[in-house]
Amino acid sequence: MSVTRQLRGLVLFVLLGLSALALSACTSQIDVRGSAPSDEDLVTVRRGIDTKEEIQERFGLPITLSAADPNTWYYVQQDLRPRPLSPPDVIDQRIVMLQFDSEDLVQNFEVVNGLVGDTDFEPDPASSKIYGPDRTAVQSFFRSIFGSIGF
Repeated sequence: MSVTRQLRGLVLFVLLGLSALALSACTSQIDVRGSAPSDEDLVTVRRGIDTKEEIQERFGLPITLSAADPNTWYYVQQDLRPRPLSPPDVIDQRIVMLQFDSEDLVQNFEVVNGLVGDTDFEPDPASSKIYGPDRTAVQSFFRSIFGSIGF
């Protein structure tokens, strides 16, 4: 085997390695927010037997309670794709609703997979700082330098 052939093989190997590394760097990051019981976890829920306390021990506190009925619990899990200087895109969602009767026993549960309703909303900046620090001063600075390109 000649030196030229060995050198070509080495160059090809290095180029393939660098290509694989570059492609793996391009994969998008997915953030998971919240938690919802999986289908395997929900199989263990016994209607009329399990209490609120047992459900809370198993799955943790719910994300929210129904405003109309405190005996309805919601567990929500969202898969988000981050975007720079913007709210993330919701790409998938799972909602588990548990209903309890007056004796705090599980009466029913429902699962909704996929996007439901309008997930593309803007929070009120006066009441919510969930997307980090206030960037208006930084944005004003960049606008004064670069104009309104990309802002």
